[in-house]
Amino acid sequence: MSEALLSSNWYRVAELKPRLRGHIRIHRHAYRGEIWYVVEDRVAGKYHRFNPPSYRVISLMDGKRDMEQVWRRLTEELVEDTPDQEEVIRLLGQLHGADLIQCDVTPDVAELFERRGKQERKKLLGRYLNPMALRFPLLDPDRFLTWANRWPHLYKGGWGLLIWLAVVLPALFLAPMHWPDLTENFSEQLLAMDNLLLMAVIFPLLKAMHEIGHGLAAKSRGGEVHEMGIMLLVFFPIPYVEASSSSAFVKKSERMLVGAAGMLTELFIATLAFYFWLLLEPGLARSLAYNTLVLASFSTLLFNGNPLLRYDGYYILADWLEIPNLGSRSTRYWQYLAERHLLAVPNSEPPPSTKGERRWFVAYAPLAFAYRMFVLVGIALFVAQQYFIVGVLLAVWGMVASLGIPLFKIVRALLAEPRFAARGARIRAVLGGAFLALYLLLFVLPMPYHTHADGVLRLPEQALLRAEASGFVARSLARPGDELRPGSAVLESVNPELASDLAVQLAKLEEMRARHDAAWGVNLAAAAQLEETLRREQAAVDRLRERMARLTLRAGASGRLLLEHPDDLPGRFLEKGEIVGYVVGRYVPVVRVVVGQADVDLVRLATRDVAVKLPQNLAATWPARLLREVPAAGHELPSAALGQRGGGDVVLDPGDEEGTRTLQSVFEFELALEQAAPARYLGSRVHVRFEHPATPLGVRAWRAVRRLFLSQFHV
Repeated sequence: MSEALLSSNWYRVAELKPRLRGHIRIHRHAYRGEIWYVVEDRVAGKYHRFNPPSYRVISLMDGKRDMEQVWRRLTEELVEDTPDQEEVIRLLGQLHGADLIQCDVTPDVAELFERRGKQERKKLLGRYLNPMALRFPLLDPDRFLTWANRWPHLYKGGWGLLIWLAVVLPALFLAPMHWPDLTENFSEQLLAMDNLLLMAVIFPLLKAMHEIGHGLAAKSRGGEVHEMGIMLLVFFPIPYVEASSSSAFVKKSERMLVGAAGMLTELFIATLAFYFWLLLEPGLARSLAYNTLVLASFSTLLFNGNPLLRYDGYYILADWLEIPNLGSRSTRYWQYLAERHLLAVPNSEPPPSTKGERRWFVAYAPLAFAYRMFVLVGIALFVAQQYFIVGVLLAVWGMVASLGIPLFKIVRALLAEPRFAARGARIRAVLGGAFLALYLLLFVLPMPYHTHADGVLRLPEQALLRAEASGFVARSLARPGDELRPGSAVLESVNPELASDLAVQLAKLEEMRARHDAAWGVNLAAAAQLEETLRREQAAVDRLRERMARLTLRAGASGRLLLEHPDDLPGRFLEKGEIVGYVVGRYVPVVRVVVGQADVDLVRLATRDVAVKLPQNLAATWPARLLREVPAAGHELPSAALGQRGGGDVVLDPGDEEGTRTLQSVFEFELALEQAAPARYLGSRVHVRFEHPATPLGVRAWRAVRRLFLSQFHV
C-alpha cells in the first residue's frame, strides 16, 4: 500500500469505535450536478454537508467497528476518491467538533461542559450581537402549526397556487392604472404622525402572518418548527419563527418555496388590501388598507426580497444557485485568497468548492458587506434624527459588531495561531502596510470634494415684469418678442373697486373745494382750517391716481418681451407683485439656489468653482459665479419646483398647501450665469455643483460627525 495513504498519527484513533449520535439524520441532496449528504443535527438545529467519500467513512461508523476495521473496509476496494488516513483523522475531528459522533471511551465531562459553554456563547453572540435584529425566543409553535396544517394541500401547491394567482394577477393589471393615486404625496402620507401610529399597529400583525406562512410551508412538507419569538428590528418588536428544518428537504424547489412563503403571504394580503382601498371611501378603514398595502408589498420586497441581507431573499438565492451557506462560504473563500496571495501562508488549502461556486464567492461577500454597512448607517442616521443618542449607540454597536470584533479576531489569529508563525515578518509587514495605506487614504490623500444642490432659473429683479397693482387685465399693449425700452407699456388692467374709490374721493374733493370757496370771503379762520382738509383730500386723490396709473404694467429695462401664455391674459386677475413676464436682453438669467444647513459653510467659505446643468440639456454645463446670499436661514423656497411636490429634493412642511415651506431651515444663494446661457427655460429647476478644495475622506467624515454632534447638542 502506498505510504501516501498512511499517517504516523493513525495509532491515536485506530482503536476508537465512533458512531453517530441518536438525534442525527442524514439526507441525500444534489447540488450543481453533484451528490452531497446533509447531516441534520436535530437538537442544535444545525446542518452539515459532506461529500460522498466522507459519507463512505461516516456510514461505516456503527459503534461496533473500530477505526482500524473501518480503514480495512475502505481499502478492500480502492477507488479514486478513497480518503487517506490524514483525511479520515481530520474528518473525525470535524465530526467531534460539531458534536455529531460519540465513542466508546469515558467521556471527558470537563470537555463536554466546555464545548456546551462555547456553543451557548456562540448562540448568544449570534442572537444579540447584531443590532439590526435582536432575537428573543418565546414559545414552541409546532402544536399550533400542526393544527393549522389540517389542509396541507393548500400550502403544497395545486389549489393554493390557483387561489393565489387568481387574487394577485388581476391586481398587477389594476395597479398601474391607479399608480398616480397610490404614490401622490407618498412620503408625506407615510410620515404623518397619525399614520405612523397606524403602521406601528399593522406592521407586527403583518410580520406575524409572514412568519406563520414560513412555518406552514415547512410543516406541510414534513419539516418541524420548534422556535418562535420576538425580533427587535431596529428596536421595533416583530415576530419570527425558526424554519431552518427546510434545509433537509431534498427538492430545492421546496426549500425555495419555504423561503418565499412569507413574502407570498404578504403579497396576498397586500392584494386584498389593494382591493379594499379601491372600494372604500376616504376614512380610517381606507387608511388601514393603504398602510397594509404599502407595508406588505414595498417593504417586504425591498428588505425580505434582497439577497444581500440575511433574510428570505438570501436563502432563496442560495437554494436556487444550489450553494448552501453562500455567505459564510464566501467569507471563508476570501480568507483563503488573503492567506494564499497576500500572506503567502504555506500549505493553505482552498475551501471545497467548484469553479462556478468560486465566481459567486468572489462577488457576493464584498457586495453583501458593503450593503449591510449602507443599511446600518442609513438606519442609524434615520433613528438619530428623532432620537440622537439611540442612533449614535446603534451606529457604534453595529460598527463594533460588523467591523471591530471581526478585525480583532483576524489580527489575533494572525499573531497567535501556529500556522502563521512561519510568516510572522510578512504578516506584520502586511498589517502595517494596510494600516498605513488606510491612514494615507483617509487623512492624507486629497479627494475631489463638491456639494450638490438644486436651484431655479430666473432673471434678476430688474428684468421681471411684476404687477404693481391688483386688477383685471383689459388688453395687451405689446406682443411677445417686441423690443421694449424702460417705461414701455405692456399690459393695461382695470380695478373697479379702485375706480369707485377714486370717484368717491373726487366727489369729496369737489365738496371740500366748494366749502372752502364759500368760507373764503366770510370767515377767514374757517377757510384756513378747510384749506388743510382740502390738501389732505387732494393727497388722497393723488395716491389713488398713482395706484390707477400702476394698473398699466410698464417695462423697467430694455430688451425683448417674454410673456407666459399671452393669449390667456385678457380677463385674468393679477395680484400685486405677481410675475407676468420677463424682459430678456441686457440682463442674463440668475439661479436662485437653496442649500441645507449642513453644507452652507462649505458653500459660503470654500467654493472654488460653480457649475450648472439644465434638466432640458444635461450634456451642457454652464459656468456660474456666486453673486450674493441671504444672510439668514429661512423656511421659504424661492419656487415650488424645488420642493418634493414639484419634483425637487427639499422636504416640505406637510401643513403647507402652497408647497414652498420647508421642514428644515435652508439658506438661499444667487448665482450669475454667463451671457450665452439660455433664457427660454425660466422657472425650471436646475442642478448646481459647488466645487471645493480637495480634502481627504477622513477629514470630511470627522467634520460631518462633529457637525452632527454640534447640531444636536447646540454647542
